[in-house]
Amino acid sequence: MINCELVKYLVENHNDLLAPPISGRVEDIGIMFATRNDAMSLDNESAESTGQAGQAGQKADEFWNDLMNIEAISPGCLSFANSADLSRQHATIDYVDVETLEIMHNCVVPGSFQRHSTRIEQNSSKPGNSANSSSWSCRLHSILESHAADTPNQQTLDRLNQALSLKPASYLLGRERARKFTRHASFIPICGNKNHCSVLSSIAAISSNKVVAMDMNKVHAAEQDCPGLLKCAQSKIHYISNLKPQTDASLGDCSYLDTCHKLNSCRYVHYLQYLPESLAQATAINVAQTNEASASKRHMCLYTQGLNCSVASAPTLPAQWIQCDVRKFDFNILGKFSVVVADPAWNIRMNLPYGTCNDSELTDLPLDLLQQEGILFLWVTGRAIEVGKSSLQKWGYHVCNEISWIKTNQLGRTIVTGRTGHWLNHSKEHLLVGVKGSPRWLNRQSDVDLIVSASRETSRKPDELYGMIERLVGPHARKLEVFGRDHNTRPGWFTIGNQLNGDRICEIDVKMKYNTYLQKQRSQSVPRYSTLA
Repeated sequence: MINCELVKYLVENHNDLLAPPISGRVEDIGIMFATRNDAMSLDNESAESTGQAGQAGQKADEFWNDLMNIEAISPGCLSFANSADLSRQHATIDYVDVETLEIMHNCVVPGSFQRHSTRIEQNSSKPGNSANSSSWSCRLHSILESHAADTPNQQTLDRLNQALSLKPASYLLGRERARKFTRHASFIPICGNKNHCSVLSSIAAISSNKVVAMDMNKVHAAEQDCPGLLKCAQSKIHYISNLKPQTDASLGDCSYLDTCHKLNSCRYVHYLQYLPESLAQATAINVAQTNEASASKRHMCLYTQGLNCSVASAPTLPAQWIQCDVRKFDFNILGKFSVVVADPAWNIRMNLPYGTCNDSELTDLPLDLLQQEGILFLWVTGRAIEVGKSSLQKWGYHVCNEISWIKTNQLGRTIVTGRTGHWLNHSKEHLLVGVKGSPRWLNRQSDVDLIVSASRETSRKPDELYGMIERLVGPHARKLEVFGRDHNTRPGWFTIGNQLNGDRICEIDVKMKYNTYLQKQRSQSVPRYSTLA
């Protein structure tokens, strides 16, 4: 027989019973339940007569048996902390399934808990439904509608999720180090006021597609009709219209702007940049001072995870490069690198000012020889994304991310008419990121997977990538760029490609291997003309 009073008591007081100071101890709960019943009984005075000790022990046994009956009727409604060695003297309840106990009480005393009684009555009133099926249905609905946060498993899961969501100290220290030690670049905002640009266009002196002079007296005079013009002209970049005899302003802006191949005959509107020399010089001086202060702080760097132990004193190697055909080069000469950047000349079926390679030539490159563990960045076109992913997997890398380079035009706006793309115009490029091994020394989450910068000459990638990589692997890690050109060479980097001029190698071991490689190549080369006897 179920002790309905005990079930109701557990439902109404479960929070207090499980919380300190009781903390779910069965003996204490039994005493409190007995005290409650004694207080509600009309025979309190007679209960205080002789035989109290025997009655107390008898009540404790009855209370324990009632708990076991409740647990037997609905296993799991009461969870005991020490279920392996369960005894009345040491038992502790750590969880009470309130929903199940309410349903149990409603089955005996209908209507006692309203949120379940209606459902029970509706299910029992349906023809053909047995009491057993009704009970299981109610229990299922109660589980689905219950507060999951009350269960021990959910509480443990919440604590684990909270622990996982906390950013470790390495994350905070790494971001702070990147913020303080990253070199700053010049940035001058662009004016978006069309009236300012229109007034300056009428004042500027233009020659050979350049703004050669700006009459500041006229700018002062125009200040009355256009307030704020003078201050804006001295603190921001302005793009003024470059109107020519063939220009038809009604056609609007040229889609290609300063990258237009027919600048001298195009009928669309083009623009010229007006940047005061004084503003450019002042910005350059401020940036230089900021970078000098940042460089001096590096000597006091206390957080060196992922960096060289002598980061404060170790000099950065000068730029190194080798002019070679990457498809035939022996990568064993170079050794191992922490990071590799590859910008292959994918065949995109366009007339390009450089040679291209087919997919098989690029995937057959032995780039797996360059790293035991580390990270590789692979530039791909829209068509070659899947080819690039399969190549990374072939070289032993796991594709962990993809960086998008959003291209902007001369006016700082996103490009709406690209020169590539079949179905849609391509206004971005893709950079696949592959990880090999378990490089725990990487400084994670210091940057986002998006680069927004202006497009330049064909195939030239944004310089922001180099700063992102150096923050990721450290300034003194060995860094290699494959298929590089002259504008890609920079201190701390090794560059190889067939569009470089000559060779420059500072690392002695690499230089010795390369000289041996050249001697072997010369000895194996066949003379063009046979020697006459």
